[in-house]
Amino acid sequence: MVLDQVRRYNHVDEHGHLYGAIVASLRDYISAMKTGRHPAYQMAYCAHYVGDLSMPLHNTAFDPFNRQHHAAMDAIVESEILGNLDKIRLYPIVVRSEEDLVKEIAGIANLSKDLGYRLEAENRMMTKEEAYAQIGHSASLLKAILDYGKSGE
Repeated sequence: MVLDQVRRYNHVDEHGHLYGAIVASLRDYISAMKTGRHPAYQMAYCAHYVGDLSMPLHNTAFDPFNRQHHAAMDAIVESEILGNLDKIRLYPIVVRSEEDLVKEIAGIANLSKDLGYRLEAENRMMTKEEAYAQIGHSASLLKAILDYGKSGE
């Protein structure tokens, strides 16, 4: 499913293509590194998509619960995060190939989706602790992507 979404990168798709956008933007970054054509711009897109990956409501149906809580859920720690970077727990992820990347994307997507549907079933907002744990998933993956991107594969 992740690789199937790659071809839809930069195209409007009502069903979304977040997972493929991570792969496609990383491909664009690696290509830009080789040509010298604005690689930081491509990595900024990739980093944005990796951040969205751990947002629970970016991984669930855009139903009434999602519509009602999406913006507030995304901003749970926005005003305080820079003063609380110590609350973000990184864990080791190694990406040696696009296949590794796809597996990591799917794993984090499943964690995020499960949390999103649990929040909906419990009709509640994400706690700050849950938010920081989710951010840790994206931050860990982004670190692995940056290391992989340096290799230029």
